Amino acid sequence: MKSVGIDIGSSSIKIVEMTSSSKGFQVTQFIEHALNIAPGADQELEVIEFLRNFTATYDANQTKFILALRQDRVAIRNKFFPFNDRIKISKSLAFELEEDLPFSSENAVFDAKIVRTVGGGAEVLACAAPKVHVQNCIQRGQDAGIDPAIVSAEGTALANVFEKWNEAPPALLPPNIALNDEDNRPVRHVQLILNIGHSRTLVSAFEGNSLIAVRSVLWGGKNIAEAISKKYEIPFLEAIKELQTKAFILTNKQGATFDQVTFSDTIAKSVRELARDLQLSILELKSEFNAQIDSIGLTGGVSQIQNIGPFLTQILEVPVNRTSTLDLIPNVLFERSAYNGAKAGVALGLAIEGFKKPRNPPVNFLRGEFAKENHQMKMFWEKWGHTAKVVAAAVLVLFVYTSLRESFSVSLADRTQEVLKDQAKTVAGLRGRNASESGIRKYIRDNKKRAADLKTLASVANMNSALDVIKKVNDATPAKTAVTLDVQQLSVTDALVQMQGYVNTPQEASLLQQSLTNITSDGQVRTQRSTLKPLNGRTAFSFSFNVDRGIQKVTR
Repeated sequence: MKSVGIDIGSSSIKIVEMTSSSKGFQVTQFIEHALNIAPGADQELEVIEFLRNFTATYDANQTKFILALRQDRVAIRNKFFPFNDRIKISKSLAFELEEDLPFSSENAVFDAKIVRTVGGGAEVLACAAPKVHVQNCIQRGQDAGIDPAIVSAEGTALANVFEKWNEAPPALLPPNIALNDEDNRPVRHVQLILNIGHSRTLVSAFEGNSLIAVRSVLWGGKNIAEAISKKYEIPFLEAIKELQTKAFILTNKQGATFDQVTFSDTIAKSVRELARDLQLSILELKSEFNAQIDSIGLTGGVSQIQNIGPFLTQILEVPVNRTSTLDLIPNVLFERSAYNGAKAGVALGLAIEGFKKPRNPPVNFLRGEFAKENHQMKMFWEKWGHTAKVVAAAVLVLFVYTSLRESFSVSLADRTQEVLKDQAKTVAGLRGRNASESGIRKYIRDNKKRAADLKTLASVANMNSALDVIKKVNDATPAKTAVTLDVQQLSVTDALVQMQGYVNTPQEASLLQQSLTNITSDGQVRTQRSTLKPLNGRTAFSFSFNVDRGIQKVTR
């Protein structure tokens, strides 16, 4: 059996083929077809022609073709359900997501991915996509001669590369605190994976090996190419070639030529736009999950820009390094190059979707009116339909009998709900379906969250970076003619700066200590015991002092 993941991007089509056998799974092939990105080019026709020629070589009865919706066309929300039955979760999705969706739930297709079970409940990524986008994806496949077995989403597909996709979701014991206790939530250690493409960046948040959130940022290599085109007044396609072959960011401009510095600054200025969007996404994740971002991995074509990782590390103050998706998968039968590892991520995840088991099923929007017809079920109904009708009638009679017995208790419950709605309307201004116990709890949480977010944003709006602090230390240091300074260690932790090194004389150490008081927040530079080895003719020093990072105190 073969599973073929097809990732249709804005600049190229990436295809990964996987096969299953008695020995396990093998990644047998990776193909990339570049699309014409010139303004006015008919990419849709090019996509259909290429896929039609490519898929003609496969046996449709022995192959699953997996397509994906663009992530910005899929709404994903992290929800907690007090039960972990997949059928109940599926039936509850439309109700739970009704207020969170930017489109009508009546015109959407829903599915869910269980992140983990917690006691009798489940943390779930609830997914919704407008029917029109699902229909367009199916139509594109049919035009290309493909009958897709699964229509998934880019974010959940990419997660397969980093998760244990062939195992059931992890099961955890319930925590000691209430799940809705916002003030005592534990810190969640999160790793981000950035898949930077031609026009968009996919931001996936993982806690351990579990995907907990997905964001789509409208920024990609196209933005850098446009900046290069504008700076050097060259055609867009030529700027793309320059980006693909020569792109770099200088981490140290010493010894670089004027042209190199100009080219680097042009790219760096554009990448800063991505960094600003990432800072907002990180702040959102910290607010929603009480998350601590431990590291960031880079993949996608734009991740191959030289020194983009160190550059983002300086801005975000979080370690940023490249991640090769192919290195995470065993049994790859083609070259594990850095280029292939950066490009194949989403297509590889889509191919994995075709082999996932019911214990951890794929995200699939082929549901409801888009569900594939089951001929075996049709034959079963023709044979056993009459018996099923009789059984259904008996169940209906039993249900009516049970309902009559419970009518009294239901009427009491209805009266309770009416009183609750009246109080919700009077106190919180909630109406309709929002005037319920869960609606009132949500009202309280949302207002507390909104107030906390505003305070957090205000506190970090003017925060100085560690590089700014180091610049202040450099500016405050006396001239070389006054102090012969050799700094061995310099660290900035929150507002505390620690500095160790050598000078020629104790008088120079005293002069340095007095100069540094100008940048302290309390006018004091403390002397500590130096851990450096003594040197002949040199005086070791160790200072610590506090600086103003520009962080406003947040009061609860």
